Amino acid sequence: MEHKSKLLATTSSEAQGACPERTNDRFSSMPDEVAHRILSLLSILDLIRFGTVSKRCRELHLSTPSLNFDEFNNWNKSSYSKQFKLLNSLDRFLVLRRDSKIQQFRIRWSLAYGKGASLYNELYRVVTWIHMAVRCNVEVLDLELGIPETTELELPSCIFLCGSLRSLSVHCNKILTVPSSVHSTNLQYLKLTNVTIDEGFCKWISCSCKSIKELHLEHVRVENITIECSSLESFSFVFSSHSDLCHLSISCEKLEAMRINWRFDSPSSRSFKVFAPNLKYLKWTGSLLNNQNLGNFMCLETAEIFLNHEADNNDFGNVLELLCSIRRVKVLLLSGETAKVLLREGSMPALFDDISYLGVHMESLVDDMVPTMVSLLRGMPNLKTLYVKCDPSFLIQKPKACGFNREFWKSQNLAFIDHLKEATIELSSGNNGMELVRYMLEDAKNLKEMVILHSPEHSTLFQVVNESKRKSAARVVFQEYKANEKRELGRFNIYVKK
Repeated sequence: MEHKSKLLATTSSEAQGACPERTNDRFSSMPDEVAHRILSLLSILDLIRFGTVSKRCRELHLSTPSLNFDEFNNWNKSSYSKQFKLLNSLDRFLVLRRDSKIQQFRIRWSLAYGKGASLYNELYRVVTWIHMAVRCNVEVLDLELGIPETTELELPSCIFLCGSLRSLSVHCNKILTVPSSVHSTNLQYLKLTNVTIDEGFCKWISCSCKSIKELHLEHVRVENITIECSSLESFSFVFSSHSDLCHLSISCEKLEAMRINWRFDSPSSRSFKVFAPNLKYLKWTGSLLNNQNLGNFMCLETAEIFLNHEADNNDFGNVLELLCSIRRVKVLLLSGETAKVLLREGSMPALFDDISYLGVHMESLVDDMVPTMVSLLRGMPNLKTLYVKCDPSFLIQKPKACGFNREFWKSQNLAFIDHLKEATIELSSGNNGMELVRYMLEDAKNLKEMVILHSPEHSTLFQVVNESKRKSAARVVFQEYKANEKRELGRFNIYVKK
C-alpha cells in the first residue's frame, strides 16, 4: 500500500502540473514488467486516473495485464447518474485496450437493488466484461457477484470454452451451468463458492477437465458429487452448516490433499467413497458416517480428524474401517470427541506403529478422557511428539479432572514413553494435566523439550513440576496464556501470552 500511496501522490502532482519530466523519466526507464507489477496493486479507478498523466502512462495503463474491478460498494449505492458514468468509464477502458493480453481479471460487483432497467443494464455490462476478458485470452478469472435472488444469471459459456483460462473462481448465489457437450479445457484451478450445481458439473469435470489440479467447493448446493479425474491433486468440500449433499464419491489416482467439512442431521442417508491411493494429507471435519468406503491410504502422511458422533450412528465397524484406512499416517490430529468415538468399544488396535506426532484437541483432560488418552498412546508405541490442547474456558467450568496421578500413568507401561522427545501440554482445570506432565518428565528418558501452557491460576503448581524437572534432562518452557489471546503454534491454534 505504501507503493500505491507514493504512486498516487506522484500522479496527482503531475495532474496539477508539478514536475512532469521527473515522473515521465521514471516510468520511461522502467521495464514494462516492473511497471505492470506496480500498477497491478491499483484499483481500476486509480489505474484509469494514472493513464491521464502522460503518454507513457497511458500506454502502460492500457497494457497492464492484471485488472481489478472492485472497490465499488459506494458507487453502487450512489445515484443512478454516477453509476452510469462509472459503467461507461469501465466500458471505455476495456474498449481502448482492444485485444491486449489480460493475464488476471478480478470482478467484485454487487448489482444495485433498483429499477429493473438499471439492474439489467448493470448485468449486461458485467457479462460483456467477461466476454472481453475471454477475447483477450484471460488466464486467471476471479468473479464475486452479488445478485438479487429474483434476478437470473447464466455465466457465458465462453468461460468454459476459453483455451487460455488456467484458473477460475466463482462466488455467486446462482446456478452454475456448464456445457453439455464434451469440450476439453485447460483449467488447472477451480473454486466455486455459494453456487448451485448439478451432476452435469461432475461429468464436465471428469470428462472435459483433463488438466485440472485443484478443485475447491465451498457452500455449494448439490445433492450428489461424483468426481473421477486422473489429473486432480487437491480437492476440498466445505459446508460448515448442515449440507443437503447425500453422496460424495472421489476417484482420483493422483490426489494428494483432501479437505472435507461435511455436516448433516442423519448419517443413515449419506455415503462417502474414496479411491486415492497416493493421498498424503487428509482433513475431515463434521459428522461421522455409517456408510463409507475409504480404502487404504498407504501414502498418508498427515491426517486431521475432527468428527462428531450422531445419536443414530452405532456401527463400530465403520469406525474401525476409518482407523484401518489411516493406519500408515505419520502425523495424526484428533479432537477429543473423535478419540472417544474411535475408542468407545475399548482399546485401540495396535495399528499406528508409524505415527510420530499426535495432537489431541479436547475441552479438558477430565477423568473420563484419561482412559481414552491411555488407549490412544498404547496404540502408538513409536510416538515422538505429543501435543495436548485444552479449552481455557474449562478453567471456569471446573469439571472433575483430578483422579489420575503420575503413578497411574506409570502403571500403564506405555511403550511410547521410551521414544518421546517433545511434548506440549496445555493445562486446563484439575490436576490430570499436571500429573501427565510429571509422568513424562520423570519417565521419558529421551525427552528433549517440554512446553507447558498454563493460566495464572496454575502458578501454585510450578513447585510440583520443578521437583519433576530436576529428574529430567529436558528443557522445560512455561508459557502463560489468557482467554481470547489466540496464537498459532505448531499445528493447532492455541492460547499463549503475548
